[in-house]
Amino acid sequence: MSGVADSGYIRAVTAAEVQAASGHGNAPARRPRGLGVGLAAGSGVPLRELCDWDEVPAAVAAARLREDPPELLVVDRSLDEAERNLLLEALPSAGDPARPALVVFSAAGRRGLEPPLEDAADDVVACDEAPEELLARVRTALRLRSVLSELARKKGEMERLYTRLETISRRMADELRLAAQVQRGLLPPPVHHPQLEIAREYIPVREIGGDFYDVVALGADRFAFAIGDVMGKGVPAALLAANLKACLRAQLVTGPEPIDDMVGRVNRLFWEISPKGLFSSLFFGLFDLQAMRLDYVNAGHDYPFVVRSQDGSTVDLVEGGTVLGLLEEARYQAASVPLQREDLVVFYSDGVTDRSDRNGELFGLERLRETARRARGDAARIALYTLLGEVQGFSAGTLPEDDMTLAVARLR
Repeated sequence: MSGVADSGYIRAVTAAEVQAASGHGNAPARRPRGLGVGLAAGSGVPLRELCDWDEVPAAVAAARLREDPPELLVVDRSLDEAERNLLLEALPSAGDPARPALVVFSAAGRRGLEPPLEDAADDVVACDEAPEELLARVRTALRLRSVLSELARKKGEMERLYTRLETISRRMADELRLAAQVQRGLLPPPVHHPQLEIAREYIPVREIGGDFYDVVALGADRFAFAIGDVMGKGVPAALLAANLKACLRAQLVTGPEPIDDMVGRVNRLFWEISPKGLFSSLFFGLFDLQAMRLDYVNAGHDYPFVVRSQDGSTVDLVEGGTVLGLLEEARYQAASVPLQREDLVVFYSDGVTDRSDRNGELFGLERLRETARRARGDAARIALYTLLGEVQGFSAGTLPEDDMTLAVARLR
């Protein structure tokens, strides 16, 4: 059977029209079926040209309506109330695609027609209509009922699809919430050391994101610190960020020095696991609290900076090399910066400096530097919230477009 006939359009057109509409003119198509109830002798004869016609008592018609409804039901208004009620109760509901076109024969037209029958009828036809006019009216009723039935069928399909979509959306939301909990559970614990404070905040633009940071104690007075930003957002970026963090941890187990070679190994591992064309920035540093210095490699990350406690001057941490995952054999250069007590070190991702206000102006690095200078005498946690507050105040309620990670380390 053609797709048109299968989908219910056979209710709208004659068998010949079904063949033409389906594009399979040689394929046989089932003629519409019609039932007549209570008609005067001969009044339904013209309808035999349109459909497979049968005239039956009301009880038989009601049984067929329940079991296998025809495409057309023609009744005479002279049926008694019990017969009318029997047919109306058996008639499929208005939203049911199986509901037939209901045509009422009435010599007086709609005048005096009982409301239940009039409301249910698709058309009311005078029984003395010319055969051509009668067929045209019935065809129109069939087409109208077909359109309504098809709309009802499509509406039912849409409701089922919407229900499935809601179920899938709820499941995805639950899984994303769980993934967000897992990602936050992977964040490092607070650092407790008499010479070092580290405060940090991670704000993904979606449930999970591609920014990451890590802090690992390497003995009593040495701490490894890493911050990075994987290209993209959402689940793919979060998976790559988790892999990158695992690569870093694995390298730290075997020993972090020399750190430029270590970052080179991490780059090769990330190049192997990441889809081609995707990359990540990384800043990796080693706090040596006995030597009072920070050894670091900056692999394409936004420049962290040291704010000197005495005069508020800043030192950018720029040495390193290109982003991870871009070149398999990329080379990196390590550098060191001396630290003094009460110095502030600010680490951030570009979601912080690229936060915009309502006019599209970016917060920028200079505003971040100036705020850090003003907060250099504060504890790390207070300085962190001062910086975040400045960023949020500047944006004036504008929604962020990227993940934001901000960390502040203070030497004591």
